[in-house]
Amino acid sequence: MNDTGDQPAAAAPKGRRGPYRKGIERRRQILDKTVEVFNERGYEHTSLRAIAESVGLTHAAVSRYFGSREQLFLEVLREADQRAEAELAVDGGPAAVLSSTDFITRVPGLMALFNSMLARALESDNEGSRAYFAERYERLRGQIHLVLEHGRAVGAVRADIPLDVAASLLLAAMDGLSTQWLLDEKVDMRAGMTLFDQLLSADPPEAPVREAEDSTG
Repeated sequence: MNDTGDQPAAAAPKGRRGPYRKGIERRRQILDKTVEVFNERGYEHTSLRAIAESVGLTHAAVSRYFGSREQLFLEVLREADQRAEAELAVDGGPAAVLSSTDFITRVPGLMALFNSMLARALESDNEGSRAYFAERYERLRGQIHLVLEHGRAVGAVRADIPLDVAASLLLAAMDGLSTQWLLDEKVDMRAGMTLFDQLLSADPPEAPVREAEDSTG
């Protein structure tokens, strides 16, 4: 006891950070494993039970973390979006939007999961997925609009195009090229998006110089 009679502060209860940290790590493990299982089994055969078995948990344990298969799948997509959006610097110009798409090719199965859930969202009785994708596209359109707006301010983006429409088209190109790549890996996503970047650019690349015709021909 000190001179003022104050009691020493009570020590924080032990054992709380450990289980909490373990829970976060377990949640991350489930999310990562879900994409692997989905890539191997597809939508119909990727059940909560199959995911639980892959991480050494019970079906009930996985359900406590995510509630349902739909909620788990949507959470996987949210995490992927957060990782991609972290690379989307406002001052990076249109090229920053292009680089943020690279995560698609780094995680096998992720785009297949995205397309499966998007198709489900179009069903009238699937409000959860529909709300997720509606919010996602609205958020990304806003973020891309900011990137393009900054690019226009510094003279990198054309002044004669509506940025809200350009943001929607850029998203459509990203998703469409990703789907084509999923079906045929020969599709060059980066080349397609680079061309889109050039179409938005205030300074399009010069046309290639045509070779002089053979004077003898």
